[in-house]
Amino acid sequence: MILGITGIISAYILIGLLLLSINLYSKWSWKVKAATIIITSAFYVVTYYSFPPLLGWPTTENLPSQFRLISAHVEQPNKETGKEGSIYLWLSEIENMSSTSEPRAYELEYSNELHEKIINVKAKLDKDIAQLGEFKDPDETMLQTNEQRRGVKSVHIEFYDLPDPLFPDK
Repeated sequence: MILGITGIISAYILIGLLLLSINLYSKWSWKVKAATIIITSAFYVVTYYSFPPLLGWPTTENLPSQFRLISAHVEQPNKETGKEGSIYLWLSEIENMSSTSEPRAYELEYSNELHEKIINVKAKLDKDIAQLGEFKDPDETMLQTNEQRRGVKSVHIEFYDLPDPLFPDK
């Protein structure tokens, strides 16, 4: 994305001007002109909502089944403003034990259980102890209802210390 947002805005302004000039000077019926305006306007909205994933915003897709945790951030719920909390994880999916994918940001709903796990994991990350994670049920939906907590959603993730690499004897 060389031009970024500026290029996209410029392109849509040009498309809007072309549409306006076609509608002003064409002999199409008003129904066709109205339809082209509505369709173009709908694509503006679709494009607006399609760009955040491309710009690096966290995704809400399912977590990979095994991953290396790079970092985590917790935003607790705020009762005064009514804002629900979120937990952000930066992960690299483990494809096999020797390689990982590019990091990706994930957004999860806040839960006390996961928050406690994140506190412990961040303490280990601060001590330079690499962390592996495992999403327990990758085939099911990411957020499952925990019946004992009256519908509070929780994510079943376990974290482990990354073992030290074995160096060959000299």
